[in-house]
Amino acid sequence: MEIRHLTPENYKVSQWSGGTTTEIFIWPEGASYATREFSLRISSATVDLEESDFTALPGVERYIVPLQGGFTLTHPGQMPIAMAPLDTPYRFSGYIDTHCVGRATDFNLMLKGVDGVMDICRETAPVLPGFTCLYAPEGGRVSLGGEQYELSAADSLVIFAESREEAAITGPILRCHAIP
Repeated sequence: MEIRHLTPENYKVSQWSGGTTTEIFIWPEGASYATREFSLRISSATVDLEESDFTALPGVERYIVPLQGGFTLTHPGQMPIAMAPLDTPYRFSGYIDTHCVGRATDFNLMLKGVDGVMDICRETAPVLPGFTCLYAPEGGRVSLGGEQYELSAADSLVIFAESREEAAITGPILRCHAIP
């Protein structure tokens, strides 16, 4: 098992039409969000405008959850989805037009050509074979593989595992899992 402890100093910040985006992790090594050549991207973004439209991402499955603030997402012909901080993450296709009303800081998982899931864990977090990221929006503690990790707010653990393990956590911790 390979574990990397990442902090905000390791992340890459850039602008998008509605605010800023912080790339926490992108895979595989050398992948590029700008050219849409990636399999997995984990990010946090600020939504600074009261109304904005998300970037269209054909071929990408997305998960999103507010960390602070809240918003309502609408897609053509569908019921609006209102979200508050640390609600159940919402999954949607990146090719669908997405309109956002509300200001927030959010957390995102983007998957392209791989399957995965994002959820919120509060006591344990399954680390499954493949890739797992544990993100601590408020800080926390993770015990995994005989080691203890103290996470400050916005820290993450990036884990590549060959077998299933249970991480004991104090949280909330956002868990992103993908099978490369």
